[in-house]
Amino acid sequence: MIGGAFEPGEQVTIRSLARLMQVSPTPAREALNRLAAEGALEFGRNRTLFVPRLQPDRIRELYQIRLPLEDFAARAALPHMGKAHVDALTQCVEQRIVALGQHDYRTALELNRDFSFSIFEAAQQPIALRILEGLWLLAGPMMNLLFPEYADHQLGIERAREQIRAIETRDVEALCQSLRTEREEAAELILTKVSRGEVARSSRPAMGAASRG
Repeated sequence: MIGGAFEPGEQVTIRSLARLMQVSPTPAREALNRLAAEGALEFGRNRTLFVPRLQPDRIRELYQIRLPLEDFAARAALPHMGKAHVDALTQCVEQRIVALGQHDYRTALELNRDFSFSIFEAAQQPIALRILEGLWLLAGPMMNLLFPEYADHQLGIERAREQIRAIETRDVEALCQSLRTEREEAAELILTKVSRGEVARSSRPAMGAASRG
């Protein structure tokens, strides 16, 4: 879901999820139940499950909740981050650049999630981390609206580099400001496209295409 594998409004079945996850129906059914419990899927007619449609109020609410919580996590994380974290984050950015150059937006989104959660996990704040995981799950279906702009202009890459520099220099205010600016830029782009009626298209590969595990 975080990688934009399903479109807003799309029906999600045990079969489609099992195919995407490359698992049997039983774990797919368990995943569907969890996604519904988290609010990442909504019930429609006949108990069918759908990805929630994009609504401006929902988008704003998600970002308004995320901003202070991510700020809290980043402030708690910085004292625990060292060279190993910087090296891992730098490698993640390099992999994202390759994925964007190949228009592999699903992998780019997954790497973006990995980058951010490398910071949040360093905070050693399990309650905040659990909430952030849920918020990112809810935001997943809208993230495809960041493209192609995020690939053409590498907006997220520049913010990621800022965050790495802030970690290296132990500048917590610069780290938090870069995170906030990145989220605000993303929200503005997504809301603009939603207001124009643009639809977030699924980033899952076509049948038979390889996908990042």
